[in-house]
Formats: sequence, structure tokens, C-alpha cells
Amino acid sequence: MIMAIILVLTLGQRHAGFLAFALILPFVVWLTYSAYVIVKKPYARTTQLICIFVWVVAVEFIGGAHYIWHATARRDANYVVIAIATFSKVAGNCPRTLDWLGLKREQLEDKLGENYRYTCVGGKPTFSYVATYTVFDTYAYDFEKGVWVYQKWSEKKRFLDTAP
Repeated sequence: MIMAIILVLTLGQRHAGFLAFALILPFVVWLTYSAYVIVKKPYARTTQLICIFVWVVAVEFIGGAHYIWHATARRDANYVVIAIATFSKVAGNCPRTLDWLGLKREQLEDKLGENYRYTCVGGKPTFSYVATYTVFDTYAYDFEKGVWVYQKWSEKKRFLDTAP
């Protein structure tokens, strides 16, 4: 129970969800052992079922927290994208900064975190924010296609590209 609470408090933080992948294998091994205990040791069945219930609830809390953060950040980012697109249509050019839209940096940092990015280069806007479940990857809006694009950190930086 204490370990489940510690993991909820740790993995339930913004940008820490990716750490859950390191726990999948130990969790599967433990679930296999739990199935063995439930079938072969009737005296420990109730205790083991309670432990499984606690861990399922913990995993749901972690997943739910990250889902809510992702949905909230996307909603707020969509608001910014609509403001940029509207300004661009009316003015014929994208705003140089988000301040031109009446969006203050402090407000955006509260909603999207400190690592959002906006630029207007050559009359084309780019807007992105860091994914809420990892500190490395981002979601960038493609203004031409009108969709959000998931960008992996390794692909953006080309660290895996070994070509000269």
C-alpha cells in the first residue's frame, strides 16, 4: 500500500508518466505471482486480491491524472492556436509575439508550462508545447494541415542519425 502511494505521488506528477514503462515488467511478474497465490494458497487469497485492487486503483490514478493534464493542456493550446489563426486571417500576417493576442506569458506558463514555444518566421506561425507525460517530447501544431503533430525529442535533435 505504501509503495502504491509513493508511485502515485511520483509518477502522478506532470512529465513523469514515461517512467511507468520501467515498471511494466516487474508489475507483470508480480501479477503472475499474485495469480499463483490466489489459486494455490486460499488462506492468502483475500489479502492478495486486496493488493491487486490497490495497485489497479493506483494505476488508474496515474493514468487519469495524465489524461486530465493532457486534455487540459490541449484545450488551452487549442485556444492559443485559434487566436493565432484568427489574428493571421484578419491581419494577413501572424502575430510577432503572443502578447499581441492579449495572452500574457504568466497565463500561458500556468496553463501549458514553461516550455511552450511560439515563433513567426516568414509569415508562418509555429506553436508547440511539451507533452504532459514526458519532458522530452512536444506537440506542435501544423497550421497548414490544421492538426497537432507529436514530435519525439530524438527525432527533433537527430541524435539517432549517424549519417555524416
